[in-house]
Amino acid sequence: MDRHSSSPEFDFAHKKETEEDIELFGLDNPMRFDDGATMAHLMHQAGIFSSVSQARKNGWNKPVPNGFNIFTVGKLKKKVYILNTR
Repeated sequence: MDRHSSSPEFDFAHKKETEEDIELFGLDNPMRFDDGATMAHLMHQAGIFSSVSQARKNGWNKPVPNGFNIFTVGKLKKKVYILNTR
């Protein structure tokens, strides 16, 4: 994985993830989320959409997937890295 690209990147980790796991996956100071968060919440928090409802209308009204996931979103090809193993 090339983390040195010019596209904006956003790191997220579940609040129960350990610092050891966060470091293992190469996340840099990730934004934390809890069990109630959906993908719409994360996309809004990353600044990709102006509101959670706007993210929902654009198809992000789904649960945060388990595991380590990478999404490329929008015209600017923003990278969203999510660690959710808990």
